[in-house]
Amino acid sequence: MIRAGFTFEHPTTKTKTVVLESDAETNGMGWLLEVTRYSKLGSDLGEHLHQTWTETFEIIKGTAKYKLDGIEKIAKAGESFVVEPNHFHVHPWNADEEELVYRQRDHFEHPSPAAVQDILGIFATRTGMARDGIRLKGFAKLLFQSATIRTAIKHENYVASPSMTMQKVMGATLGLLGELLGYKAVQPKYVGE
Repeated sequence: MIRAGFTFEHPTTKTKTVVLESDAETNGMGWLLEVTRYSKLGSDLGEHLHQTWTETFEIIKGTAKYKLDGIEKIAKAGESFVVEPNHFHVHPWNADEEELVYRQRDHFEHPSPAAVQDILGIFATRTGMARDGIRLKGFAKLLFQSATIRTAIKHENYVASPSMTMQKVMGATLGLLGELLGYKAVQPKYVGE
């Protein structure tokens, strides 16, 4: 299980994420992360939205770029911004060569420890697979991506493309098949189980 102190680092972008609060500390109402980025390669996470929770980003050090409703914006150390439910956004990335540190608070409408574990588990699994050099291709990649979509939409999270309807279809069909074949979005070896 992912608890406070759990840390994962992306091998390419060197983005380091430390869980400061998990469902145990928030009573299932979300999480608090501290993210340190060194790379201008862009966000580790594509454009997406959450239908039922709010995200607040506080820039601790450096200058960040981020995207909200398709518009690229900048936030500097000491500033914060809020992403309300149902707004497509991209998490902060470095605006320059300087180190960027930010805190990300996700706050749910209703307690959901499963959402905390699943969504953080997706991040940890994807990062762990990249660290281990696991690069799925072809149909295997499609099955894993569909299983990830299936897990994310269970908690009302959607990526910008394909459409939400298509994501629901992919999750219910290819995602289920992927899970049955072992392509799980959250893999125990990457979440400390």
